[in-house]
Amino acid sequence: MPIFIYKGMDASGALLKKEIWADSLEGAKELLIKEEIWFTEILPQKGAKKELLSLHETILFFQDLYQLLQAGIVLFDALDLIQQKFEGTKQYPLFLGLKESLKRGKSFSSSMEEANQAFDPVIVGMIRMAETSGQIAVTVKEITEMLKKKETLKKQVLSAVSYPAFLLSLAFLILVVLLTFLVPSLKELFSEKNLPLLTRAILKSSEIFTENGLLFGAFFLVTPFLVRFFLKMERVSIFLGETVLKIPVLSTFLKELLMARFCRALYALIAANVPLVEALELCKGVMENRFFVQTIDKALFLIHQGNAISVSFRESPLISPLFCRMLETAEKSGELKTVLFQAGELYEQNVESSLKKMVGVLQPFLIIFIGFIVGLIMIGTLLPMTDIRSFMEAS
Repeated sequence: MPIFIYKGMDASGALLKKEIWADSLEGAKELLIKEEIWFTEILPQKGAKKELLSLHETILFFQDLYQLLQAGIVLFDALDLIQQKFEGTKQYPLFLGLKESLKRGKSFSSSMEEANQAFDPVIVGMIRMAETSGQIAVTVKEITEMLKKKETLKKQVLSAVSYPAFLLSLAFLILVVLLTFLVPSLKELFSEKNLPLLTRAILKSSEIFTENGLLFGAFFLVTPFLVRFFLKMERVSIFLGETVLKIPVLSTFLKELLMARFCRALYALIAANVPLVEALELCKGVMENRFFVQTIDKALFLIHQGNAISVSFRESPLISPLFCRMLETAEKSGELKTVLFQAGELYEQNVESSLKKMVGVLQPFLIIFIGFIVGLIMIGTLLPMTDIRSFMEAS
C-alpha cells in the first residue's frame, strides 16, 4: 500500500504536511475528506518503502505495546502513540501502515502480514490466536520474552565469533600488506638464480597478487552478492544447508543452534494455543536452514498420515533421539508446552557450552596461524641473505 504526502489544514485551521496510507490517489483523497482535512496538494511519496525492524527494535515495539495495553489503552490508540514516537524515523511508515490498516477494519494480525515481512510468521500466528481468545496483552508479553531470549542467544553467538573473526581478518590483512609492500621492495635485492624454493614461491605469489589486485578486490566485493543470489535458489539452499551440517567441527553446534530456535518458536506457538500442525507450518518461516525446513515438511507429511509427532521426527538425522524421547514423554503426559520449554533451555545451554569450547580452540589456533604466515614470509625473504656469496653477487 503506497504512501502519499499531503499539504493542507484541518478543521481548526492548522497547517499540515503529513503522510497517509491509501490504496490509490483517489482513496487518499476520500480519506482526507472523511477526516475533514482540507488539502491543497497530495502526491505519492517517491522511493517510499517499508523499512524492516531489527530484532532490538521489534523488542522495543512489543515492550511499548505491552505497557500501553496493560495501562488500559486500546490497541488502535496504543499503535497511534507508538507511531507518534517514531515520527521522523525510517520506521515511521511501518507503524503508520499498521495504524491505517486497523482504521480500515483489518485485524492486527492481517495488518502485520501486510507489513512487508517486518514480522515473522511465528509472531503473526501468535497474534492471530490471541485475537481469537482475546488475550492480546498476554500474548504480546510472551512474544517479548521470546524475542529477548532470541536476542540473548544471538549476542552470545556474535560475541563468541567476533574475536576469532577479528583474528582471521587480521591474518588476511597482514598477508595482503606483506605481499603488496614488503615482498616487492625486497625483490630487487635477490638474484633470480639460486633462490630457495620458498623464496621463489613467495616472490611469485606477490607478483600474481600485485598484478591482479583489482581482480582479487572485485572478486571479494562481488562474492557476497553471488552467494545471496545462489542462496535464493531452493536446490542450492537445501544442498548448502545439508553440507554445512556435515562439517565435523561445526555440525553439532549448528544442529543444537537450529534445535534451540525451533524449540523456542514451537513452544511460543503452542503456548499461544496454536494447533500443532499450524505451529509447525509457521516454524518453517523462521528457520533459515532450508534442509531443516525440509525435515519439518517430512514430519508434517507423517503427522498428516496419523503418526505421532515423536515418530514423525525420529527418521530425521538432524533430530536427536533425546528430543524424540522427550516428545514421546510429552505425548503421554499431555505436557508438550512444558517439554518444549525444557528442550529449548537444554539446547541453549548446550549452544553456550559449545561456543566456549570452540572459542577456546579457535583463538590459540588463529594466533598460531597468524604467526605462521608472518614467520613463513619473513623466513622466505631472509633465507637468501644467509648465503652471503649469492647476496653479494645480487647486490
